[in-house]
Amino acid sequence: MSNPELTDPDLTATPALGIRAIQLPTELPRARPARGARFVTSALVLATTAVAGLAAWQAWRSYWLVRDVFSAVPTVTEDQLRQANDRSTWLSYGWLAGVALSGVAFLMWLWRARVNSARICDAPQRLRIRWAVLSWFIPLGNLWLPQMVLADVWRASRPDTPARGADLRTVPAGKVVGIWWVLFVATHLVDLFAVNLLTRDSSVQTFENVFFADAASAGLAGLSALLVIYIMWRVDRRQDGRDLIR
Repeated sequence: MSNPELTDPDLTATPALGIRAIQLPTELPRARPARGARFVTSALVLATTAVAGLAAWQAWRSYWLVRDVFSAVPTVTEDQLRQANDRSTWLSYGWLAGVALSGVAFLMWLWRARVNSARICDAPQRLRIRWAVLSWFIPLGNLWLPQMVLADVWRASRPDTPARGADLRTVPAGKVVGIWWVLFVATHLVDLFAVNLLTRDSSVQTFENVFFADAASAGLAGLSALLVIYIMWRVDRRQDGRDLIR
């Protein structure tokens, strides 16, 4: 018979103090992107872009109505002018609501992406995690700071960026992030220009300028929407399943 003191201990038995042993995980946890926030953001961005296109179309119709009013023999009715004004107003409200809702959804996605980027790569980023949200509300600073946050997330999420000991200053920045940011800022600057035009007068030339501004804004918004959807998808794909080293 074997000596019981020399046999292997029963690993499943409860220790003397009554504390059962816990099996530690053999692998690191994996990153999980905020796919839900990305899907919602993408849908809202596309919807807002569609509203911008409808607003440009309505600006074109309003231009021709006003042009008819100042013609030698006007044929437009007061009811047509009122309906055109109502449609323009509702489209403006719809666009503002779309911008606000898509902005909230994008911030939720960006916060998760920023957190994941810090957990899969320990390289210092230029702005702390809280700036993923705060950067959008700093006057003048919001013309550049949000782009810095997303650019560093893009760098840290690259598959060729080392998880430990990397220097993001040496990692190439994604040009797509910079192009998207230029289009995004230009879209809203053109929108502000169009709003200021409407406060001047109600001449035919003003409505023509508003149409061109709205058409340019819709085009820029469409390109910006496609790029931001691509950026979110690319970042999520790069982060998905990566080891969380901290």
